[in-house]
Amino acid sequence: MRQLESKDHMIEHLLEKVDSLEKTIKGQSRDIQKMAGIISTYERRLFGTSSEKTHRDQVEEIVEEDDIEEDDKDSNPKGSTDDVESDSAAETTEDQQFNIPARKKKGYVHPRKRDYSDIECDEVIELRPDAEEIKGARLVKVTSSFRFYYIPGKLCKVKLDRYVYSKDGHLITPKLPYVPETLEKRHASPNLIATLLVNKYLYHIPVERQLSMLNTGNIQIPKSTLHNWIAAGIDSLDGVFEGIREVVLSDDRMHIDETTMPVVDTDRHNSRKGYDWGFVSPTNRMMFFVRDNGSRGNKVLDNQMKDFTGTYIQTDGYVSYKRVGERLGKDIVQIPCLAHIKRKFHDSIKYNAKKARQALEIINEIFANERQYREQNLKPNQIEAKREIELRPLLKRFKAWLSDEINKENFFADSNIGKAIMYAWERIDKFIPVIGNGLLEVSNNMAERAMRSHALGRKNFLFCQNEESANRTCKIYTIIESCKLCGVDPYKYLCEILSREPEIGESWSDMLPSNIKFA
Repeated sequence: MRQLESKDHMIEHLLEKVDSLEKTIKGQSRDIQKMAGIISTYERRLFGTSSEKTHRDQVEEIVEEDDIEEDDKDSNPKGSTDDVESDSAAETTEDQQFNIPARKKKGYVHPRKRDYSDIECDEVIELRPDAEEIKGARLVKVTSSFRFYYIPGKLCKVKLDRYVYSKDGHLITPKLPYVPETLEKRHASPNLIATLLVNKYLYHIPVERQLSMLNTGNIQIPKSTLHNWIAAGIDSLDGVFEGIREVVLSDDRMHIDETTMPVVDTDRHNSRKGYDWGFVSPTNRMMFFVRDNGSRGNKVLDNQMKDFTGTYIQTDGYVSYKRVGERLGKDIVQIPCLAHIKRKFHDSIKYNAKKARQALEIINEIFANERQYREQNLKPNQIEAKREIELRPLLKRFKAWLSDEINKENFFADSNIGKAIMYAWERIDKFIPVIGNGLLEVSNNMAERAMRSHALGRKNFLFCQNEESANRTCKIYTIIESCKLCGVDPYKYLCEILSREPEIGESWSDMLPSNIKFA
């Protein structure tokens, strides 16, 4: 009996222990979920989200987002928000461990109401009481208010009647409004061509959608006609493209990147991937795209770089950039991209968070300093002095950390964190020229941002019909992106270029977005 009683007591004790362990597991599971939410929050701060705003119902206590450019924003992890007080305590501990400055919450400030007094009125409507009511009355005051009206897009037909006269056996015929030679036998005006080009290549509206927008009235335009108008409009801009290319290649420094643009393969009845190359001039604030049958090989890069008169190029880690100077017999210095190095460490957080965050702490400090230089509008010589004090020690510290990690016995170069470390180690010394040149950047984000137009184009109109169409796409993207860099309205610029008759002594350089003077 005593043995049975002791067994019952043992079973009861074990059951209580099991219940206790189950409660502990549940509590630890909640803690794991909370910590996963905190980690996802930090990851989102490092590389942003696919959304343009952070929702308060996702994370209440948010720190300053690190200085990583928008085209590196790849993920949008969702974190848990259960038990806000516990999360706050956990985040405080993480902030102290990784030296992440906490953001001070700011009270909501109501935006100032705009009165739109700077906008001219297209029409003034006078509203008066009934004539019978105001008999014998005197005017006290006039109150003004306004409303915005919208006029939907409409395709209008304008008839041009030319009166031809005869004098002394010669005909006197008035000239038609100027259009480029490629548009002379077409019914589209420069205004319409500019609208079609901007809609497709700036706002990324496919031709089919534009066709449905235009064919709403009595005028019905065939799809092929619309494509022909777009092609003719781009062909008339060849001179502008060549002028931009010449200016970009004359800079002392360039940002270069490449991106994909699918093209229809009629033989295989599907699309094949091809590459467009982008070259950006930071000094002249212009850029150009080029395509050579969609190739990503060295020859395409070399064909463009042979006309480059500068010294510095900033690129990602693609192998074609490494020996371009040797291939061309030029003294070209390649500056790597710190944003790509940061991305490698960010991607390895889930595999080795401790080491990845140690690297990111140094990289984030470099980006924070660079952001301050831009915000303070420092001159190049001032930036050089600042970098000598701030950037050089950080690079030295980063290199020492990379060296220590590589020399550890348990270092494995083929691991995720190992690949990130080796990627940074191979490039860390190439940042040294940045210290002594205030015009150079630490990242290639200027070129990365310019590639967004291609990404949005691929998403909306998917592909180009042929190589000829893909080359035209490069030309028009060149002009639109250069306008954006120069702060010029692409639509206004295209209307001006397509309708302005060349004057004697005027060259294409006078018509570039950076030099254009609107009539």
